[in-house]
Amino acid sequence: MKYLLFQDPDKDYGAEFDVTKVGARKRGFGAYSAKDAKLLQKLHGDLIDEIPVEEYERLKKKLGQPQVSSRLLGTVVQDPSKAPNAVYAEAEVSETPSKSAKDLVSVGKAKVEDPLKGKK
Repeated sequence: MKYLLFQDPDKDYGAEFDVTKVGARKRGFGAYSAKDAKLLQKLHGDLIDEIPVEEYERLKKKLGQPQVSSRLLGTVVQDPSKAPNAVYAEAEVSETPSKSAKDLVSVGKAKVEDPLKGKK
């Protein structure tokens, strides 16, 4: 038994094989008798590589697992005039006071005692 890896899974090689992703590319792989494997390699040359049993088993196991999806990152619109890592306080919107400053603040009289009074 020989195990083959097909570089271009869309090409018609005249044999059936399974397709999975190897790295970032799709590849075909399969198990064939020595006679069939020799004929396929003779007909298609560089497009077919022989792989060890361990690699074939790894690809077969990978074929049964769900495909890994990529995660989309969320984007945030930022003001280009501000530093991206800075934290800015938001300005408070305050209404104008209904009274003047004199009406809001009352100043009274206070009695202040001298702590040094009576000491020599």
